[in-house]
Amino acid sequence: MGSTTTAHRAPAPRAARLVTALLAALALTAVTVIGHDAPAQAVSALTTRQLQQDLWGLLYYSGPIDGVDGSGTKAAVRAFQKDNCLAQDGVAGPVTQPKVIAKVKAVQGKAGASADGVYGSVTTSRVRAYQKAHGIPTGGQAGPLTMKAMGIKRVLSCTPTPPPTGGSKVGGSISRTEVLARAKYWTDRRVPYSMYRYTGDPQGRQYRTDCSGFVSMAWHLSSSLSTVTLPDVSHRITKGDLRPGDVLLKGGPGSAGASGHVVLFRGWANSAHTSYYASEESGSHGAIARTIPYPYFSGYGTFLPYRYDRITG
Repeated sequence: MGSTTTAHRAPAPRAARLVTALLAALALTAVTVIGHDAPAQAVSALTTRQLQQDLWGLLYYSGPIDGVDGSGTKAAVRAFQKDNCLAQDGVAGPVTQPKVIAKVKAVQGKAGASADGVYGSVTTSRVRAYQKAHGIPTGGQAGPLTMKAMGIKRVLSCTPTPPPTGGSKVGGSISRTEVLARAKYWTDRRVPYSMYRYTGDPQGRQYRTDCSGFVSMAWHLSSSLSTVTLPDVSHRITKGDLRPGDVLLKGGPGSAGASGHVVLFRGWANSAHTSYYASEESGSHGAIARTIPYPYFSGYGTFLPYRYDRITG
């Protein structure tokens, strides 16, 4: 009896057989999906490796796809920025990355690949097939010839914003209109933030490219003040008195300069005066114009309104 029981295996329960069949079906499905260009979730930001893939695919980068933000990657970013009328700082920040992603998606759309914004192996093969069909060298990268055939503009026509004109002199009286125009000169160029570097105003005068240097430039001061010393040339006002060209400042005498911040007020964004349009030099964003909740984003300390002593109008 015992030997007969061992020789014949009892049939697996029905539930177990169903699980086994389901797993087999899933495995077959997975193989099938991998073999095709399955729809992928579009990216909104790139890792350094993905950035390298995209710039390789767009024929700007020729180095290893290693995720290292080295000199080769930065040079490729600068070349892309130049062709797309962006500030050529070699940093793929919040302005450059969306442009790279959009360009890759445009290529993917023309080549019949999933428009996920990452130039992977499937996109490369689809571009190679497109190139073969159109008599273009079939390297799989979307260079000038391929983009031209696809109707994608690779190099944009860059018309720089002309320097603002105004009657102010260094350290003298200045109108609110000119203050805003001078600020726009930097925000249009997305001047990168730095506490140690300097760049020119519309007339070429050098100002430090941090938040207080930005305001010093906009006010046309004789030097780049800090968040500690800006009150030396301005005075406190109330929220109700705020007008374009004034500032919101966290700083003043006795404050730690490196932890201070200042933004240029450009006008109220709503009738309740709970948010406003502002321009500022802000960390990874660089010189930026955006809407800010009054008095500033939560968790950044106390900001108070100030007015430049020599502003007019």
